[in-house]
Amino acid sequence: MIGFEGGGRRATTRLLGGEFPRHQALLPNHVNSTAEMSTPLLAEAVKRVALVAERNTAVRLTFSTGQLVLEAGTGDEAQAVEVLEAAYDSDDLSVAFNPQYLLDGLTAIDSDTVRMSFTEPGKPALITGKPALDGQPDYRYLLMPIRLAG
Repeated sequence: MIGFEGGGRRATTRLLGGEFPRHQALLPNHVNSTAEMSTPLLAEAVKRVALVAERNTAVRLTFSTGQLVLEAGTGDEAQAVEVLEAAYDSDDLSVAFNPQYLLDGLTAIDSDTVRMSFTEPGKPALITGKPALDGQPDYRYLLMPIRLAG
């Protein structure tokens, strides 16, 4: 335990024991599909689409050749759809994420291009920026998808 005091204020902290999650095991060794698109355009589209999503409601991302479709809202409620250009040329893929978690990852990337890598629709997606000179991204964000109904 350690404490600091000064200027009429006191702060105390202690070291907690325990094990951190084995996050390296969650990072994929191989990917089946990859999409690249503009980071600022994607972030703005997610913000707009998320406006109609109720609290804790997912935003659906559907990737097909050359494009990404973002959707939120269902049934008689308000609905939003945005279409963005994306470099994607694998089998069509539909995945849903919590919009705030997706935005957290996008705003942390210091790159004008975002790369989303997928192994399977129900598995975590890996979000990175442009790779550095050594080919490795300087930032990796692992994002768990939300299961879609139906």
